[in-house]
Amino acid sequence: MNVFSSAAPELDLNALFDHASIGIMVTDEDGYIIKANPFLLKMFGYELTELAGNKIEVLVPATHRGNHAAKRNKYMAHPEKRMMGNGVEFEAVKKSGELFCVDVSLSPHFQNGNKYVTAFINDITLRKKAESDLLEVKAKDLIMEVNLLREMQLNELKSKFVSMASHEFRLPLSAILSSSYLISQYGQKGNFEQQEKHVNKIQHAVSLLTGILNNFLSIEKIEGGKIEPSFSEVTVTDYLTNIIEEINPLTSPGQALIYEHTGDPTLQTDIVLLRHIMTNLLSNAVKFSPKNENVYLFSECTGTKVEIRVVDHGIGIPAEAQANIFDRFFRAANSASIQGTGLGLSIIASYVKLLKGSITFESEEGKGTTFILTFANKPAR
Repeated sequence: MNVFSSAAPELDLNALFDHASIGIMVTDEDGYIIKANPFLLKMFGYELTELAGNKIEVLVPATHRGNHAAKRNKYMAHPEKRMMGNGVEFEAVKKSGELFCVDVSLSPHFQNGNKYVTAFINDITLRKKAESDLLEVKAKDLIMEVNLLREMQLNELKSKFVSMASHEFRLPLSAILSSSYLISQYGQKGNFEQQEKHVNKIQHAVSLLTGILNNFLSIEKIEGGKIEPSFSEVTVTDYLTNIIEEINPLTSPGQALIYEHTGDPTLQTDIVLLRHIMTNLLSNAVKFSPKNENVYLFSECTGTKVEIRVVDHGIGIPAEAQANIFDRFFRAANSASIQGTGLGLSIIASYVKLLKGSITFESEEGKGTTFILTFANKPAR
């Protein structure tokens, strides 16, 4: 059976227009409203007599009318069907002044030599609210996930700290305990040379414990955003020579720290943060180098850039460990027998970032390591 046969009753298209559950409006090529159905009039709060003869911009917020008119003229120059739901959404305004979002479909047509556009308009306020509510729920879920991840990371850090502390604290504390006992024994015998030896051991052990605690204080300050660099000008050679003098007592017999500088004599930096960085890198270079192997420090300054290199010929970093060398608590397998917390490089990487610089390294296991620091000499304040 042909449902479109000529015997079928003729549809009343005006009835479809009048009873449609979507806003329908007809405008001419200049944007003047010709016709609007009851659903649209109710949506915007107008009577037909109030809209007819006005341009469509009367339904657009005043701040957007000029822009909308330009877009309308551009569309009329090359009119084409534009389906609803293609992402073209507009902000509209009711007679009462209330703003709301609409989705618009456009259909151009010609009649009696004139150009017209029929617009189908749908109020999407509820949909937008649902989308907003969904985004809010997703945002809350994301925040919960981030907080959960942070808590898991914190628990992991705590676990690693307990594991590290149980080992790293035990050695210096044992040294302090045994040396304090021996000091009392040697004191009774008047052996002051042995007493001084064990006093030095206690001082070294206390220094180790202080260093560990300072590392954790540094992490807390970095995490809390409590460190704000303060740049000042220093004489490069004097500054780095003083740091070398502090590290010299850590060198082994036959080992030396050798320093060379080229370029400009001055450097713009935060002297406290750079001191932490250099002290850590130089002490590591000394610690991980064998006896009789020198450690080298090179600095080069230009008007805009500073490069500092710390070079050793020590145990080096295994290739499989190099990707993790700046991770907290990470220690390469070949350094397990050498005392350390695995925090130093992580902290100095954060300090380098605060100074808006970069830190890289070149290393081969058994042949040594070169750490390279690069900074702008006059960083943006």
